[in-house]
Amino acid sequence: MKTKILVTGSEGFLGKAVCRELSTFGYQIVSFDINIDSDIMNSKQILDALNNSHTCIHLAAVSDLYEADENPNKCHEINVIGTRNVALACSQTNTRLLYASTCCAYGNNNQEISDEDSPVSPTELYAETKLQGEKVIENVGGEYSILRLATFYGPNMRSSLATSIFLRKILLGQEIEIHGDGKQTRCYTHVDDIASGIRIVLESVNAPKIINISADTAYSVNDLVEIISEVTGKHPNVKYVNDRAGQIWTSSIKSLRMRDLGWQPKWNLMSGLTDCINHLKS
Repeated sequence: MKTKILVTGSEGFLGKAVCRELSTFGYQIVSFDINIDSDIMNSKQILDALNNSHTCIHLAAVSDLYEADENPNKCHEINVIGTRNVALACSQTNTRLLYASTCCAYGNNNQEISDEDSPVSPTELYAETKLQGEKVIENVGGEYSILRLATFYGPNMRSSLATSIFLRKILLGQEIEIHGDGKQTRCYTHVDDIASGIRIVLESVNAPKIINISADTAYSVNDLVEIISEVTGKHPNVKYVNDRAGQIWTSSIKSLRMRDLGWQPKWNLMSGLTDCINHLKS
């Protein structure tokens, strides 16, 4: 077995993908998740779990935009205070920290394409708390990398994600509601590609302090629905509704630092959505 790695949020959508990736490459995983009675609000539990761990991959968070808006205090507590607890524990134990932040931190920054040097301008509470988590980690110091992750999808994704909603409704022949005009863009990235990117950062010596993990191609929501229609062979009934507050209009992300480390996404959007559809049908 290779090095022991602590993964917070190990039982979540991304956490399970990261644990699968690490296990495939021979790493010993220490799982840490509220669903297995491990809480990042409990500093002693974190310190105990970090015993002899080489790296902590910190994924635990309130990551659902709607849950964050409905319970802002909980969002701040977990995403900021909980992250401080993890960062301090890593500092005390000289453990390397990889922190899962978000490309949503770039928000509406008036940049056609955002890289790691672009200004941040979060529009949502979730992204704001993730950015605060970045500042916490920078202030605590130690050995760390901040991973700004793209919008990711894949089998068993959260049911509240637009990708998941659209897939289910098209397969069931139900009406799809699109916020605004549907021209807002995202760099949809398969969760397995995100997981492989995190592993590559883990294995990289002197990895950058801030690094995007994202496919480079930006698709609009209208494009997403069109591709789902193509791979399912079903023509959806689309209804345009009022845009939601905090909408990010353009999210086009460059990941040159990741590519310099040798990372290359294996999935494109069409093959990734086909993977999701096959899983749903099964």
